[in-house]
Amino acid sequence: MKSIIVTGAAGLIGKKLVKVLCEAGYAVIVFSRSPDRARRILPFAHDFIKWSGELNISAECIEKINGAYAVIHLAGEPVAKRWSDQQKKEIFESRKNGTAGIVKAISQVSQPPEFFFSASAIGFYGSDGGDAIFTEFSEAGTGFLSNVCVEWEKQALQANEFTRVVIGRIGIVLDPREGALSKMLLPFSLFVGGKIGSGNQWMSWIHPIDIIGFILHALEHEHVKGTYNLVAPGAVTMNRFTEMLSSILHRPSWLHVPDIALNILLGEGSVIATGGQHVLPQRTIETGYRFHYTDCDQALRDLLG
Repeated sequence: MKSIIVTGAAGLIGKKLVKVLCEAGYAVIVFSRSPDRARRILPFAHDFIKWSGELNISAECIEKINGAYAVIHLAGEPVAKRWSDQQKKEIFESRKNGTAGIVKAISQVSQPPEFFFSASAIGFYGSDGGDAIFTEFSEAGTGFLSNVCVEWEKQALQANEFTRVVIGRIGIVLDPREGALSKMLLPFSLFVGGKIGSGNQWMSWIHPIDIIGFILHALEHEHVKGTYNLVAPGAVTMNRFTEMLSSILHRPSWLHVPDIALNILLGEGSVIATGGQHVLPQRTIETGYRFHYTDCDQALRDLLG
């Protein structure tokens, strides 16, 4: 049985991915800061190893990486919160050091994994792209989130010497229980839903099925290597997104949460909600991957039942 290491396994994407990998017959080894908590959330995984997310990882972690079929690295400090200087440092270092530590271990083992997937984010292109359209060939943007993603990817690419590397720049993951969509559902259920910010900002979204689908596609096809945008080929504006939610939920969409209110609540971190990028998955499609959901309305109706 082939073993696959997964970090960030208790997160929004990780929980779903681990379940699918286990069902596919892989022995999933979860690297976690809290193995006991991970075991409660993911009882079907094969093993749970203490992992600090630091540059120098334990001998036990290195032993598990040696001979593993793949490493899928999803871990990182959450960004959807108010950013103090300390929290910005934690967000940056969790991605830089955690990724560097995994790559360092891969470089040290006698049997490195055949495949290394490292998450990144479309924040790479900057927090507010206006009407510009970004593909994988576009340059990095400016600002804190872009700087984080640039360093994150730089560390992951160091593994190219030892294994096949795939980096996934992940967009807004639609999930009714976690993430951006879940936070919008409560006000709609209370009849006070509406757009956030100007409403003109682009939302480059993806259904969880397609993140997992592409990771499996990349795992199984050796020609897939390099950087890919993990967004559906059908970005929508915030205005259009709230219109769809209003229609599906049969609730009005009249409340407007202005930029200034979000700035007061979240400070610099408000760019996650008020900024946006129109991102296309050009290289992702060129690999032969076929998206399950390309229409946002269809994806929302599937997720919201």
